[in-house]
Amino acid sequence: MLRAGCQLLTQSTLPSGKTVGNSFALEFVRWRRKPRWLPVAKSKMFRVPERKKQSEEERTELMRLHNQYKTQLRSVRQFLREEVVRHQETSTADHIVLTPEQEEAEFQQCLEANAAWNAAIATERDQRLAKEREEKVAYVQERLEARQVREEERREQANQRVLLEIERSKTFITRENLDAAIETALANPVDHNFAIDLAGNLYQGRSSSQLPDASGEPNQQVLSN
Repeated sequence: MLRAGCQLLTQSTLPSGKTVGNSFALEFVRWRRKPRWLPVAKSKMFRVPERKKQSEEERTELMRLHNQYKTQLRSVRQFLREEVVRHQETSTADHIVLTPEQEEAEFQQCLEANAAWNAAIATERDQRLAKEREEKVAYVQERLEARQVREEERREQANQRVLLEIERSKTFITRENLDAAIETALANPVDHNFAIDLAGNLYQGRSSSQLPDASGEPNQQVLSN
C-alpha cells in the first residue's frame, strides 16, 4: 500500500549567505508490515503462537535481576519512610501537647475572635440595611411627588377644558334662542361650495357667472398654501 506525503521545505540560509527557496518534496512510503487498522488474516485468525523456551541459565539470570530490583526498591521505600518519621519527630509544629487549661484558654480565645467577627459583620449589615432603607424611602417619596405633579397637571388640563367648554357654550343654540338662530341663518345664507380652475382661481358659491380675465390673471381669491 502506498501513501503520498507532501512536505513543505522552509527557507533556510546557507553559511555563505545564499538562501534556498521554498519547494515541495514528494515522498512515497511502502508499508513493510500490515497496517494496524487492518483485521487479522483469516489464515492466522485461530493460530496460537508457540511460546519460546527459556534455558535454565536465562531463567536464573532473569530471576536474579528481578530479586535485585525488588530488594533495591524495598530499600528506597524504607529509607523514605524513615526520613518522614525523622522529620515528624524533629518538627514540633504538630506535636505540641496542651494541658486542659491551655486548651480551654485557646477555645475561649477562638470564641472571642468569632464573637468580634460576628459583631463587625452585624454592624456592617445594619449600616447597609439602613442605607438601603433610606434609599428606598427617598425613591418612594420621589415617586409620590412625581405622581402628585402629574395629578396636578391633569387636573389643570381638565379645568382648562371645562372653562373652554363653558366659553363655547355661550354660543350654543338652546331651546330659548332657537328661533333667533333660525332667522339669523335665513338672513345670512352661507354657501360652502367653491371651485378652482387650472390657474388657481377660486369661485365661491354653487352657481357663479364670474369668468377669469383674458390675461389669465386671477380675479378672485387664490388659495395659498
